Amino acid sequence: MPKVAIKQVDAFTAVPLEGNPVGVVTAAEGLSGEEMQRIAREMNCSETAFVLRSKRGDFRLRYFTPAVEVDLCGHATIATLHALREEGRAAGVMRVETNVGLLAMEAAADGMCWMQQAQPAFRPFAEDPDEIAALLGLRPVDLEPEGGIGIAYTGLWDLLVAVRDLSALQGAHPDPGALAEHNRRHGITSTHLYCRETMLPGSTLHTRDFSPAAGVAEDPHTGTANGALGAYLVAEGRLAPGHHVFEQGWTVGRPGQIHVEVSPGGKGVRVGGEAVTVIVGSIFLS
Repeated sequence: MPKVAIKQVDAFTAVPLEGNPVGVVTAAEGLSGEEMQRIAREMNCSETAFVLRSKRGDFRLRYFTPAVEVDLCGHATIATLHALREEGRAAGVMRVETNVGLLAMEAAADGMCWMQQAQPAFRPFAEDPDEIAALLGLRPVDLEPEGGIGIAYTGLWDLLVAVRDLSALQGAHPDPGALAEHNRRHGITSTHLYCRETMLPGSTLHTRDFSPAAGVAEDPHTGTANGALGAYLVAEGRLAPGHHVFEQGWTVGRPGQIHVEVSPGGKGVRVGGEAVTVIVGSIFLS
């Protein structure tokens, strides 16, 4: 019976059992896409990452939720860079092949891991905000009164929704089926909520992320969506370019912080964070 070495790594935290758990297969050569999907379903993390050889970069990464393959995943990338550094296979700046192209990534000496995201892109929002509020189990008054709904991409398309305060954000309770159908209809991977009130001093924003169309009811931490959010807010002039810390995960008992760096105009973004390995073992395939 084939045996595959696997780790579980908590990303965007240095504290075990916080942050976002990720399955990581650091030697995935010989696995079929179907086998990767089965492993991801068995791990039942929001994403499982697989490391493969690449002719174009230092290595290639593929990402699977328990239900589907996705083109890019921030927290799974941070977890994988950490796992590879533990094995002596990642240090400094690297070029990594993904389904959205070659991206610069870094396993820094200070313990942080960083990933460049795909070139930001934006789409206009043309829906009734009240309908979005209803999809999220919110009242129209719970949304940011000056507006703040957009659609942005840094590898995946995300619907970004500003809410009034932390109480409203924590009270959101989407209808998973209705939200999944809406997101599929509009080509959106996740719906990402945010507010400027935070749990920790020094944080810029508090966020929550719902991705039922990808098989993830609520994702504890979302590197791609937070990167897209940072790029969108900078491009809109609602956030200064530079370094920010977005916090996420409190509503699911897995707090953590995502570092987001955005260039002027929202034209480039990278996300970073710490990670910690919590399980090392093997998975058996029939």
